[in-house]
Amino acid sequence: MRAPLRFVYGNLCLGGSERDAWALFVVEPHPFDGLTAVEKRERFSRLVAALEAVEADLQILRVSRPFDVERYARELLGQRAAHPDPLEALATGHREHLEQLHAREPWVAMGIRLQPASSDAATYARDPRPRRRRWSDAARAALAWEGPRVLSLARLEALRVRADEAHARLAAYLEVRPARTVEVQWLVRRAFCRGLGEPEVDGLHEPQALVFERNGQAVLAPLEADVLRWSEGYIDHHGRRLRVESELGVSWQAQLVVGALPERGIFPSAQLALLSTIPDGLPFAVDISLNARFLPNGTAVRLVRRRIQDADQILRAEDDGDQGASDQGYERTQAARDLLAYLQSTSHPPLLRASVAVAVAAPGAEELERRIAACRRAFGEIALHRPLGEQLELFCQHLPGQPSRARGYEDTLTVEQVAAMMPTAGHPIGSSQGPYLGHTLSAARCPVRFDLREGSRSDRPTTVLAVGSLGSGKTILTQALLYHAFLAGARIVDTDPKGDHRFHLLDEVAPHVETIELRPEPSLRGLLDPLRVAPEHLRHDTAVSFLSDLLPARADTGWLTAIVRAVDSVVRTSRAPTCGEVVRVLDQGDEVDEQVARTLAVYARSGLTQLGFASPEQDLPEVGARQVTYIALRDLPAPQPGTSRADYTQAERVSEQIVRLLALFAMHLMAAERERLKVFAFDEGWRLLADPAGRLLLAALQRMGRSELAVPIIGTQLITDALDREALDNLVGATFVFGMRSDAEAGRALSLLGLDASDERLRRSLLELRPGRCLMRDHHGRIEAVQIDLAAPQLLAALSTTPVAAETVDEAAA
Repeated sequence: MRAPLRFVYGNLCLGGSERDAWALFVVEPHPFDGLTAVEKRERFSRLVAALEAVEADLQILRVSRPFDVERYARELLGQRAAHPDPLEALATGHREHLEQLHAREPWVAMGIRLQPASSDAATYARDPRPRRRRWSDAARAALAWEGPRVLSLARLEALRVRADEAHARLAAYLEVRPARTVEVQWLVRRAFCRGLGEPEVDGLHEPQALVFERNGQAVLAPLEADVLRWSEGYIDHHGRRLRVESELGVSWQAQLVVGALPERGIFPSAQLALLSTIPDGLPFAVDISLNARFLPNGTAVRLVRRRIQDADQILRAEDDGDQGASDQGYERTQAARDLLAYLQSTSHPPLLRASVAVAVAAPGAEELERRIAACRRAFGEIALHRPLGEQLELFCQHLPGQPSRARGYEDTLTVEQVAAMMPTAGHPIGSSQGPYLGHTLSAARCPVRFDLREGSRSDRPTTVLAVGSLGSGKTILTQALLYHAFLAGARIVDTDPKGDHRFHLLDEVAPHVETIELRPEPSLRGLLDPLRVAPEHLRHDTAVSFLSDLLPARADTGWLTAIVRAVDSVVRTSRAPTCGEVVRVLDQGDEVDEQVARTLAVYARSGLTQLGFASPEQDLPEVGARQVTYIALRDLPAPQPGTSRADYTQAERVSEQIVRLLALFAMHLMAAERERLKVFAFDEGWRLLADPAGRLLLAALQRMGRSELAVPIIGTQLITDALDREALDNLVGATFVFGMRSDAEAGRALSLLGLDASDERLRRSLLELRPGRCLMRDHHGRIEAVQIDLAAPQLLAALSTTPVAAETVDEAAA
């Protein structure tokens, strides 16, 4: 057989003749399972439009690539580390865990033949060559009489122009980029060590060519030996399987061909999306190649009309028989006529003569047979054929820039049928950098990384929201993010209303922690004074809100006016305004002012409210000197979700104000270091999100976050009607929705993610999520089911808020 690949120039892959010139493009996989039905159809339409726009033969390669663990460890250790020893221990633990996880991710490429489809009569008629020359060239190509293998520079430049045109057509609908030469080299070399590991590709074996002059023109003579060095292996044909000796050892491979595909189906469904759901659902890696010959509309119409004639003739023959015409005969004729009507529609769509090949590999022959059986079970009713004597041809079909080599197994498909296979779908979620946080729930276990700086870098909301029922895993997620931020040297403020956080107790964290236990005692009086801790542009409004909510529910409007007037006076005249000074100003006013002052003086001397009344002469404890500030505040009264603010008790109004002051205090601590990453964690965050004033504080944190790298992490068990995607769209970036316990909560959680709350399947999946599993929506709006994975049992045991769970992890580690 002829060499399938002789020369590579950038993303150009050249075979033995001009018609073997292909351009290879890398396609960015997109999420699919986490899309709404409308978004799935939009993705489907874009892929259909791309397949129609290329107007050329094409090849789609979907490779299951192992996650590069060593590269991840280097990137993690390469960041600026405030605590290098714990970071090195984390990188070592992640490396060992990911190697045992056998995580992989899809790599998708699309090859476009640069020679226009000549099967159309009109295209063939426009060929400028004389008829006799066309016949001789066709005969020479068929008999492999190729003559001198030279390529003029002008021809090479023309191919590059065609490649740019193909790129422009694809880029209008898909996220694509030209493949690099080193990627083509990797794709070729890994075919020989498939099932054993990844080849070492250094990028030095770039194909070269001799440049010389012929008849006054510069021409190239590709040095085929350079490309042949990529395939330093020996293939031994064993009937229905191949024994491949490669640089990594012996690989046993079998090439399977997909049989007849369903002619009808409902999109979206797993049965149709076989190029994405099946490879990701297998416990081992397989490579899939779809090779298609483009049939323009005119050619396709003629082909279908012949099919109608054949179907009618078969039906007449059956009708003349003793049994009469069969149902299959009628269906055959009707299907052919439906296809003709489809081709004669106003859009004049093309057809694709395609074959789908699956490459299965294993280190041993017995393991190969087991994997083949598992692969056939995964494809279900779709048959997988294993052609005898064609294994080497099918092996070459998986190389870049190759036409279909599955003789006798090609099927005529519409572009919609090919697009419905969703070859470009994957599970991209999270950040391109940052520490490992978990993996997707597919069998491929695609790693999920999360960078706390992603929101600021992409100019999106920085707030991270974790929602879930009690014990679902949101607190573990919060503490894991705090630990990653600590290793990166971030300034951390951890507010713990329930008192169950363990992050500050870790051995490597404890020396860098200052603990503040908020309680009603005089030594802490004024620590949360809004006139001291609030940003200057929020001081007046937050002080008025705090003091007004301390008044009786049916207070006279004159009392509110008195507070506004006193706060305004203090803010304008005092260098260091405090709420204690506001009380003094009121005490020196008229009779109404004195009544207000006496009421507020009670709160300034007792209970948690005294935290909001500072005096100029009082010295407050020094805070903010250490990297981590842990604020413990337990047993704050909380109203029932859905309760109107007018029906709040006095204690509930006070607790709401304390929550706001805590957020202001965190902003005050973080504002001191503008260029440093800052993280503010707050449990029971529904109190902030459901409160209009609390959402204003979060909006202020957002502005601070985008310009000053501040990241609020909000956790909440409850999702009230006030928490919807529209209300929080500009406030919340990444969202983690853990398991729910009621159908109504599950519906609200789906709405929070922007998904269809009426989808019973999605609601049931949320109700069935085990602890640690969640639906993640990243900063780019992509949604996937994710397992939060700390990768270290000791760290999970140390951070666990459930003693029983911690004991179980300790026993498992032992």
